[in-house]
Amino acid sequence: MKEYSKILADTAVLAGQIMLECNAESYRVEDTMNFILKSSKFKTCEAYAMATGVFVTVDDPRIDNVTVIKRVKNREINLNKIAQVNSISRNIVNEEIDIYTAYEMLKNLKSNNYHPLLKSFGLMIMCGAYSALFAGGFKEITVAFLVASIIPIANSIDKKLELGSFILNILSLIPMVIIIMIFKKYIFIDLNEGISIIGVIMPAVPGTAITNAIRDTFRGDYNSGAARILEAFVIALSVAIGVALGLVIAKGIL
Repeated sequence: MKEYSKILADTAVLAGQIMLECNAESYRVEDTMNFILKSSKFKTCEAYAMATGVFVTVDDPRIDNVTVIKRVKNREINLNKIAQVNSISRNIVNEEIDIYTAYEMLKNLKSNNYHPLLKSFGLMIMCGAYSALFAGGFKEITVAFLVASIIPIANSIDKKLELGSFILNILSLIPMVIIIMIFKKYIFIDLNEGISIIGVIMPAVPGTAITNAIRDTFRGDYNSGAARILEAFVIALSVAIGVALGLVIAKGIL
């Protein structure tokens, strides 16, 4: 029974961690964790999720109290993993799989990521597509696609140095803006640099953070809502500073 309670708490925490890392709303993370915990029929099963961490407590007269806390630092958007975690939790509730199988499935899911080169190429295509979305022509799309290759490099540096999203956005946007202005000065004279710049900054725009902040606030989770609003503001500020500094430096160089 003691082993079961520990694996139950670990499974709920792992599910919550994966969902938070994939930018799921805090209330959705809590709901999923509670579904997993309440499948055990223990007397006390509580889950709490914030924008930066998850907490789980399991208690019952038959067992010792189990409390697990997990800090979540890194986040990315991955709706596929969120859907898979939800599917696993439903299978637990429907008794289609046991908690031990679910825990192994979640561990495999956490370690299962797309190849870095595939993610980098997809990011570059996305930046070019955003330029096209804002009425950019072949030149604007090509420049945004090529310049976006700096983003994966900056992300790999961030994994080693843990710079944080604020510093990361500034350090990645400054060289991208400078290179775009160099393209306009020496290669594509009639390039609409604004559209190319929009293309490369769109992946950093905190649209998901704003949406999740609104959804969490409407569901009554004011702590997570306020935290995500502040996160969105900080990210937006870093984007503005990065673009502004890039334009100023480019003007001085050229």
